[in-house]
Amino acid sequence: MLLLLLATLTTTALSAHKVAIVGGGVGGASSAFFLRKLLGDDVEITVYEPGEIGGRVRKVTIGGKSFDSGGTIIHSANQYARKLTEKVGLTKEDLDSKEGGTGFYNGKEFIVTLTGGMTDKMKLLRRYGFGLGSLLEEGRKLIKRLDKIYCLQSHKVGFSTVADLLNATHSSFLPLASTTIGDHLTKKGIAKIIQDELVAAALHTNYNQGLTVNGFVGFVSLAGGMVGNLWRIQEGNYRLPEKVLESVGATVLTEKVQSITKTEDGKFTVTTTTSEDPSSYDAVIIATPLHNAGLTLDSPTPVPPFQRTVATFVEGRLREIVKGTDNPTDILTTESETPSFFSSIGTKGVGENGEKIYKVFSKKPLTENQMNWLFSMVREVKVVDWYAYPHYDVSLPLPPFELDKGLYHLNAIEQAASAIEMSCIGGRNVANLVFSHLTGTVSSGEGVCGEQEGWDGKEEL
Repeated sequence: MLLLLLATLTTTALSAHKVAIVGGGVGGASSAFFLRKLLGDDVEITVYEPGEIGGRVRKVTIGGKSFDSGGTIIHSANQYARKLTEKVGLTKEDLDSKEGGTGFYNGKEFIVTLTGGMTDKMKLLRRYGFGLGSLLEEGRKLIKRLDKIYCLQSHKVGFSTVADLLNATHSSFLPLASTTIGDHLTKKGIAKIIQDELVAAALHTNYNQGLTVNGFVGFVSLAGGMVGNLWRIQEGNYRLPEKVLESVGATVLTEKVQSITKTEDGKFTVTTTTSEDPSSYDAVIIATPLHNAGLTLDSPTPVPPFQRTVATFVEGRLREIVKGTDNPTDILTTESETPSFFSSIGTKGVGENGEKIYKVFSKKPLTENQMNWLFSMVREVKVVDWYAYPHYDVSLPLPPFELDKGLYHLNAIEQAASAIEMSCIGGRNVANLVFSHLTGTVSSGEGVCGEQEGWDGKEEL
């Protein structure tokens, strides 16, 4: 009996599928989670992450406190992020309107300051008229239409390309991702003043880019501040990937992957810069942007450009940006004839010394003169200089998830839009593709998901 039990255990261990995930950010962690959900104990998951778990969702410690430096907000409609947060025992914290409000700065003055009070609607109506209502309705429609992807993915549907995923979710999404947000809004009759001020301000602070981004990511950006509510994880958003990987029992190796090669038997050999012996896997998920991965693959793969973003955290005292006017809590910049050298300034909290902590968003590192123009006193500075998001260019084709049978690039989804929830959706998609590849099961989802059928409450993670 004992020998039979040992034989059974050995057979199970030998038959378990082996999957490698290159990258330990939100996407890599969510794909590991969904692989475990789909395959249970029949899969061994190895995550390669040479840096900190979290990827671009990371923390900065300044003034004796820690703050999120990337992926700082989550939308109330982001169902995967919410469910995963609850699943791993982290705490969801709603973000209320800040006391000092949000000011829209055109390089000379604050053209509008919103405080979350009853007067905001009148301010917006006076400046922008009723056209703003049409913009908000467009945003609400996109969020509602996105519900269908949750239904499709819960039925194990996987898409080999980003275009297929968008088109299956809603017929309007692929055309929207193929035109600029500026052109789309102009065709919809949205006034130029609304585009240059409100839409551009949201894009500057969320993606460090302007009205030339694609329409899909443009509305994702708008949803962050104009449609629905925002929240964050009380313990820090950077804790989510760490806790998710712990929950699924993935093996995490702090090694940098150098190459991925397909062998004659259809498996993949993963070679790292530090290990002498390459490892073999049944499938591989690349869960990191290709532009800085340093990966050698069998076939050339297009590498879309990314946008340089500099986040300068400062413990100190901010001067009056507009002389004689109190600074709002958050400062967003608009399109204007006198563009600012910063994209936004946010008040993040108070350090242990009682001084405020600010986050200055810019496309280039701040010069000494620019720092002196902004701050009358600086106690501490931390700079995060990175290529945080794709540089959105509608002339570039949307990339594939499937690079080869058994080899998938999760971050392809970022070319449609980059956000925590989009990484989770990408993670679920490639997990479904791996499941189909390993088991031979193909799901279409045809006839099971309505045009705008929601997912919330219909599937427990």
